[in-house]
Amino acid sequence: MATRECLVILNPTADRGEAGRRERELRAALEEAGLEYKLVRTEAPGHASELAREAARAGVPLVVAAGGDGTVNEVAQGLVDTEVPLGVLPIGSGNDYARALGISKELRAAARRIATAEPQRVDVGLVKDRYFLNSLGMGIDGQIAWDYRRMRFLKGELGYLAATLLEIIRFRSFHAEVEADGWSFSGRLLTTAVMNGPYAGGGFYLAPQARPDDGQLDLVFLGNYPRVVRFSVLPKTRDGSYLALSRVQHRRARVARIVADRPLPVHMDGELLPEPVSRLEVELRPKALLVV
Repeated sequence: MATRECLVILNPTADRGEAGRRERELRAALEEAGLEYKLVRTEAPGHASELAREAARAGVPLVVAAGGDGTVNEVAQGLVDTEVPLGVLPIGSGNDYARALGISKELRAAARRIATAEPQRVDVGLVKDRYFLNSLGMGIDGQIAWDYRRMRFLKGELGYLAATLLEIIRFRSFHAEVEADGWSFSGRLLTTAVMNGPYAGGGFYLAPQARPDDGQLDLVFLGNYPRVVRFSVLPKTRDGSYLALSRVQHRRARVARIVADRPLPVHMDGELLPEPVSRLEVELRPKALLVV
C-alpha cells in the first residue's frame, strides 16, 4: 500500500491547551503509522476552516483535524462537498464525533486508522451557511456549552458534568414550535437536540439510534420538569434511558424549523453560535462529507 499523505491541522488550544502540549506525542503516532504529513497549528478561530479550504483547492489528498469536536467542525467547513476526506485525531475535551465514527481516543490507534481506512461518505447538518457533523442543541444543552466555555479550571467530561449540575438548578424552560417532514410538535421544553450522531456533551447518549450515514436527523425533545425532579431526569441522558420518560419525544426528519418563545444559546458540535437565537432552520445534507 502506498504511503498516505495528509495535512494535519492541530488546534493547540483544544482541551484547555492540552492538545498543544501533546504535539510530540501526536507526531510520534503519525510517524509510527507511516503517514507522510505536514502539521500546521491554528492561530485563531476560523483558521482551521481557511487551512482546509486551501488544502482542498491545492489537491491535498487528506486533511486531518487534531483537536476536539470544535476543531473537527471547523476543518469540515472547508471539506464538505469536496473529494478530500477528513481524518480525526481526537485530542479535545468532548470527542463526541470520534465516538460516533468509532475512532479510538488512543492516538496511535487513531493514526493507524487514518493510514489504512477507506474513505466513507457521511451526512452533515446545515444551519444557514454553517455545517454541523454530530449535534445541535437549543436550550439547556446550549446553556451548558456556554457555561463550559467560561470555566477555567474544569475540563473534559468533569467540566460538562459540573455545568450540567449548575443548569439543573437554574435553567428556565421555554416553549417551542417545531415543523418538520410531515409532522409538528408544540410544547414546553428543557431542550431540543438535533442529532446526526448518538453522543453529545462529552459522552451523553442523547440519540442512541442516530448514525452519521443513515440519511436522517434525530430530533429529541426533553420536556420540562420541576427543578427537584431534574436531578433524577437529566442523569438519565448519560446512558440514553431518558428516552423512556413520558415527557421525552424522539422524531426523525431531514428538514426542521424550530421557533422558541425567547432567544436561547445554541451549540453546533459543542461550539456556540455568536448570539442566542429564537428561530432555527435545520437541513440534512446527505453523504456530503468523506471521512476516514
